[in-house]
Amino acid sequence: MLTATLVVGGIGAVCALILGISLVTFAVKMDAREKEVMDNLPGANCGACGFAGCAALAHELTVNPDTRMTCPAVNEKMLQAIGEILGRDMGGVSPVIAAVRCRGGRQEAPVRYEYVGPRDCRSAQLIAGGPKGCGYGCLGLGTCATVCPFDAMVMGEDGLPRVITDKCTGCGKCVDACPRDIIALVPKTGNYCVGCISQDAPKDMKKICSVGCIKCGICADVCPFEAIVSEKGKAARIDQDKCRKCGLCVGVCPVSVITSRTAPEKARIIPQKCKGCGICEQVCPVEAISGKAKEPYRVDPGKCMGCGLCIEKCPTEAIERDNT
Repeated sequence: MLTATLVVGGIGAVCALILGISLVTFAVKMDAREKEVMDNLPGANCGACGFAGCAALAHELTVNPDTRMTCPAVNEKMLQAIGEILGRDMGGVSPVIAAVRCRGGRQEAPVRYEYVGPRDCRSAQLIAGGPKGCGYGCLGLGTCATVCPFDAMVMGEDGLPRVITDKCTGCGKCVDACPRDIIALVPKTGNYCVGCISQDAPKDMKKICSVGCIKCGICADVCPFEAIVSEKGKAARIDQDKCRKCGLCVGVCPVSVITSRTAPEKARIIPQKCKGCGICEQVCPVEAISGKAKEPYRVDPGKCMGCGLCIEKCPTEAIERDNT
């Protein structure tokens, strides 16, 4: 018995020695910069960058000069720090944020049946297409909030998800998790979003949702920048590259399906610079500017929608955004 124990112990010691020597001999030295890059990444390991996690992205950025920064959660400060560590220009960031394209909560869009099962939208979707009366509406089981690695999504009392702007990094995990493609990533610089993706006919829509897009096209008609696309049979959508955040579409929508994240900064005329040419009054789409020729004009803040047309057209740069 003692002999057997000694033999087994000896074999174990030899194996440990061989493994130790192999570890030292074949060890791959890590570039010291890799850890510094890793320290400047969010650390959520969400996978939105296309790699297995933050460590994998840090490794590729360090060893491969051609690797682009693909992490959507990196801000300008992080990007600059990583660029200094690696000694190369990392480019700029184009921050995006999640937008929920549905406003049909429990009161606005009733369910067809009572769902009993896992609290997961993907599971509910498999049972007769989900309990929601609207086949395009949010199922309200909170899968998007569950998968968010930054706690940037919460469920409201109405059964609809809410995006916490300050926390959302635009990683896209919620987009991938939604079985109905209700969540989309939009530029943080944008402000308005159509809260509906339904393709139901207006008469059918009104039966199942009181706030769904009825495809009337009024929003597209009033938009002075041609930023709203209204195709037959589809809910309107906003081209964020063209949208100037004037808010005209919000005011004319008969079902209030267009929402905004923040109130736009309104225009303010600097009296000392205004020459009273009246161009601002002519281009204002909501008649918010008035005045007399050769005298400083005035902006009615109650009417101003913050579109910025007057700022662009003013020849004396006498109009600015009022961010007070």
